[in-house]
Amino acid sequence: MRLQWLGRSILLGAGMAALGLAQTFPLQMVGTSNGIVLTLANGSQIPFAAGVGQTQTLQVTATYAGSGTITIPQDSTLVFGSNEFTAALAGTLPLTVKPGGSFSFDIVFRPTSAAEVSAIFNLPFTETVPGTGSGNPPPVVNSNAINLSLIGTAPSFIVSYTKNQNVIQVANGQPIVFDPQPVNTTVTLPLNITNNGSATGQVNNIVVTGKAFQLVDRPLLPAGVQSGNTLPVGIEYMPTAVGTDTGQVQITFGDGTTQSFVLQGSSTSPALVYTLLQNGKTTTVTPPGPIALPDTNVGSTSSLVVRVQNTGNGSVTVGSISTAPPYQVTVGSVLPKTLNTNDSFTFTLTFAPTAPGAQPGQLLVGTNLSTDLFNLTGKGLGSNLQFSYVAAGSTLTIGTNGVTGVVFSPVQVTKTASIPFTVTNNGTLPSIVSNITIQGANSPFSVSGTPPLPKSLAGGASFSFTVSFAPTAVPSVTDTLLINTTGVPLFGSGTAPPLLSAYTISGPSGTVAPQSQPSVTLTLASPYPVAINGVLTLTTSGTLGSDPAVQFTNGLRTVPFTIPANGTVANFASQGNQILLQTGTVASTILLTPSFATAAGVPLTPSNPPTLEFTVPAEAPVLIAATVASSSANGVVLNFTGYSTTRSLTALNVQFTAAAGFSLATSQVTVPLTQQATVWFDSTASQGFGGQFTVSVPFTFSGTPPTGTALLQTIASVSATISNSVGTSTAVTSPIQ
Repeated sequence: MRLQWLGRSILLGAGMAALGLAQTFPLQMVGTSNGIVLTLANGSQIPFAAGVGQTQTLQVTATYAGSGTITIPQDSTLVFGSNEFTAALAGTLPLTVKPGGSFSFDIVFRPTSAAEVSAIFNLPFTETVPGTGSGNPPPVVNSNAINLSLIGTAPSFIVSYTKNQNVIQVANGQPIVFDPQPVNTTVTLPLNITNNGSATGQVNNIVVTGKAFQLVDRPLLPAGVQSGNTLPVGIEYMPTAVGTDTGQVQITFGDGTTQSFVLQGSSTSPALVYTLLQNGKTTTVTPPGPIALPDTNVGSTSSLVVRVQNTGNGSVTVGSISTAPPYQVTVGSVLPKTLNTNDSFTFTLTFAPTAPGAQPGQLLVGTNLSTDLFNLTGKGLGSNLQFSYVAAGSTLTIGTNGVTGVVFSPVQVTKTASIPFTVTNNGTLPSIVSNITIQGANSPFSVSGTPPLPKSLAGGASFSFTVSFAPTAVPSVTDTLLINTTGVPLFGSGTAPPLLSAYTISGPSGTVAPQSQPSVTLTLASPYPVAINGVLTLTTSGTLGSDPAVQFTNGLRTVPFTIPANGTVANFASQGNQILLQTGTVASTILLTPSFATAAGVPLTPSNPPTLEFTVPAEAPVLIAATVASSSANGVVLNFTGYSTTRSLTALNVQFTAAAGFSLATSQVTVPLTQQATVWFDSTASQGFGGQFTVSVPFTFSGTPPTGTALLQTIASVSATISNSVGTSTAVTSPIQ
């Protein structure tokens, strides 16, 4: 075989290189086998490989490279060892070869078994070489021989298959028998192609015929199989009808030989018969039925018994019996259950309708071979309320075609959309409608036009009413329409409300006197369709800090207001159409900013809302009062109270007036206040008082009054002014006595 010869060529070269003879061998040998040409060294080991009964021939040509004459005697060719090797010399013996001449011989290997064999090829010859040297020396005669070691191997294949964990060897032409197999199911027998010979063999092709058989796990062919190894494949059998099947598997080997095996299979087929047992009667039913159950009141049940019997010639295993509500299955036996021929079992099929009307279903009986499907029919008796509504000219029914509730198209806040809603009794019995209401409190959804309740609705009858949606907010909103205890989802969304009209904040402007209480009003240019809630916010700004006394009369810097639907005038904190505020005692700018929203909280405030701004100016301080805090015979402590919008003071000017009949040497005093005022107005304690201050100044008098008169009695009153960086206050006067 050519493949094996190629595999041994390296050994030929190795043998040639390893042979070292003391005497130069005079012949150059070239061997040819299966188209492969190699140079052979004398003493080489030559491998042969052929199938049993096949041959491999090595043709050798030997060329004489010496200077004398080669002579091969008449009976020279010998093969020692296995008689599976033979040799033949071309030409007639004795044979003489001169320099450059050649002769040839064939070595043939024809194995009769797969065992490895060996032999020695021996071809003796003599070489006569002319003598050398002076005179006439005689010729030199050397005896020699061609010696080749011959090794012969042969592949040999046996075929077996595995069934029921047993390995069964089959000879060429014998059958491979499959166990009976259920129709439309598959079974695979492992097929083993084993080389038990002494040489590597080759499988060129594997062909399976017969419509019920096919080759599986096919290897890449041609495939070499080493001695002692197995090439595994599989033969799959799938019967499609009851009966017997035949086929063939043919294996072609590398030496051209083939082995064929008959494939034999048979099928089994169970047959399930379904019988209905009801009211003492039996009825046979076949898939897909239908199986009809009696009309049943909603909330009640009806049942029948189904008997399953195997009347076929093969076993079958029932693994599952299933259905879905309103149908139920009760199986007395434990599943899975195997039914041999004529075996049977029963189960109960129950109809429990939850709604009136026709209610189709399916019953599935699953086996290891197939699934039988039966259509189930039953009619529920009772009332059945169906809900529908009209939108965009189309009638939409709740619970059908993906309709899950009443959906309103987007509605602008302040507007209302209405949808006709219909209740229909599609059942077989009258229904009582006793409740129609919106579930949520303060819902934007409402109903109107409902009939007097409770209302009896006969089968096939209907009535209608209106569902309305008046959004109070922009985001989506949901609620539930309750009809009896059945909830119908309501879906709606509002779009932005109409823009707020222009508005006017009326009140002080320009500069406003400190420590005053001006009033403020707010009026829309045109009515708004829904009620408005708003907040008027007061803020101050300036370099002198914020006076906490600047606030609305509610004691805060924010005041809520409302404008009724379709009204224009704001009502402030239930105090009327105007709100007072205090301007405080610190020079600053006061800003009034309104915000607006619907009663549900939808913002209406413009992006740049108009505001009202006015200023408490920096001006000369105001001296409110001068009072005597305490006194003695020759002194007095005076308190001067007032405010300075600049939160600063420079000086206090005091003028004393003598009592009648007395005169004062010094009547006027100036008290510097810059440092003390700075300390006060920069302190944390002053922050709660804005620009207010109290200056307390002690005065001590000296002199000699008349006997029986105290010094303080000589002073009738005091008058004072106070100044800051802007100017001087008006004077205040206070009696001393």
